Amino acid sequence: MKVQLTQKTSMKSPVLEVAILKENQLKRVSDFIGSEVGIQLPSSKHKLVEGRLQKRLTILGFNDFESYLNHTLETSAGELEKLHLIDVITTNKTHFYRESNHFDYLEKSAIAELELMKLNDARQELNFWSAGCSSGEEAYTLSIVLNEIASQKRNFLFNIFATDISQRCLEKAKRGIYTENQIDIVPISLRKKYFLRSKNKKEALVQMGTELKREIKFMKLNLMDKRFSLETKMDVIFCRNVMIYFNDQLREELVSKFENQLVDGGYLFVGHSESLNGKKTILKQVSPMVYRKV
Repeated sequence: MKVQLTQKTSMKSPVLEVAILKENQLKRVSDFIGSEVGIQLPSSKHKLVEGRLQKRLTILGFNDFESYLNHTLETSAGELEKLHLIDVITTNKTHFYRESNHFDYLEKSAIAELELMKLNDARQELNFWSAGCSSGEEAYTLSIVLNEIASQKRNFLFNIFATDISQRCLEKAKRGIYTENQIDIVPISLRKKYFLRSKNKKEALVQMGTELKREIKFMKLNLMDKRFSLETKMDVIFCRNVMIYFNDQLREELVSKFENQLVDGGYLFVGHSESLNGKKTILKQVSPMVYRKV
């Protein structure tokens, strides 16, 4: 009796094609983002935009960018998705104590000047604004620095306002939960003082303590709005690594709005590649990338 041998054939899973973002589609995204939030998306950002929007296609079940953009930008049903589109494109990476020389200047120089001003104005509190706070690391770093000052100075009172256009980032910032890797740069003594560790050591997560959270007010705000919805005048504004995405005209408009939002003698901190040199402004540079309304 002969035994017939049959060759096994392997069943391969179908390969899902990855959608390709065409140049004209990138322009549609760029035009929309530029008009809504002022951010420029040059061709060098092509892969970044493609990668971030691919996730939205997957979630919504679209096979190509044309269908996704038609739905999002041209139908009433796409209004909610416009918010998600803005959300994924405008999310920027940040970390604790980014450009740490700024926090050194704040602690060693600016605070003393602001304290003198506060005495003259008979004000009780100083107001700080993290504009474009992303996932919250900058605002919490500010809170650490200011809480440390408050522990040494009697009657040192402050408020921190933290704003971003991304609702997803704001929700993460409000939760104040980060991985241990993300807080590596924070001195151990401050970690022990202000952070709460997860009971599950395998998670390797930490949460910002109540003392850090209670002085921060997180809010959604579009820096391109004609007027900021902040009624409070600010003593210090941190807006770093945000204006690099704007064109010159929008930068000057934003700086002008910051000027109006600052008290006389207040400070604006910008990113290391965001010099105001050559820009129309009444702010005077007092340290690298630190400007004062004098």
